[in-house]
Amino acid sequence: MLITSIIFSKDRPAQLDLCLNSIKTNFPESTENIVIHNNSGKFKGAHNILRQEHPDVQLWPQGASLFKDIFTAVYGSPNDYICFFTDDDICFSKISLSHIIDPIFMNEFISCISLRLGLNICKRSHEGHVSLDPLKNYQLVDDMIVWSKTAHMYGSYWSYSLSVDGHIYRKPQLDQMIDELCYLESKYNNWEQTPNKLESAMQRFWALSENLMAAPKYSKVVNSPNNRVQNEVDNMSGEQYSVHQDGLLEQYLAGKRITLEQLSFDNIACPHTEIDLMKGLQ
Repeated sequence: MLITSIIFSKDRPAQLDLCLNSIKTNFPESTENIVIHNNSGKFKGAHNILRQEHPDVQLWPQGASLFKDIFTAVYGSPNDYICFFTDDDICFSKISLSHIIDPIFMNEFISCISLRLGLNICKRSHEGHVSLDPLKNYQLVDDMIVWSKTAHMYGSYWSYSLSVDGHIYRKPQLDQMIDELCYLESKYNNWEQTPNKLESAMQRFWALSENLMAAPKYSKVVNSPNNRVQNEVDNMSGEQYSVHQDGLLEQYLAGKRITLEQLSFDNIACPHTEIDLMKGLQ
């Protein structure tokens, strides 16, 4: 059992550094970590520092086709499983899957393992409102929970099996999906080369993919949307702990880093929860 993590990054070197350190600290079973980055001008120099401080991480500049970059990473992976992250994801708790991941994925009806979901997840932030979104009718398998995605309204966290925020897939399953997206890309010239577009494009496989989802009993990954670096999707960000990426770049180039151990992850109840990153800046 070995896992390759593919991390998407744009203009967030300080947050990417935090994400990578959290993977190293809490997700050592991710033995190959590949960053596909698409940085604007003033952020490009920071990757020289990242390369020096994370010599075991592969840093790939995004090419003309993000989809083909992902296919290359997935197809070339020596590991059995692939996990997606974005650079504002944080592995905030120890992740141990070696004892269970093979048995879980031996079940042909399992589509993914979600590291961002768990029994602690009971809220959903949407359009400025926080609503309850509890899990229904799950089974406990060892220290994992398993449920039917079709038992929940499409678009809820519990039905959303195809995500780039901390979801793990079988390599052959993902290889086939991305290969087909690469073929379709030539027919959709307006596809943006972003993780949001990737995730949107992946939804065409939702009805064809397996019905069951699995997750640790309590979530292990949180997305901290302190800022937004793209314009094609108006995601909520900076509602509570806004930190502009330009300011973080200055701090990063000055030698400061966001320290995982100094951050608080108490009472995570939503996969998208803003963390006070400035408390960890040292």
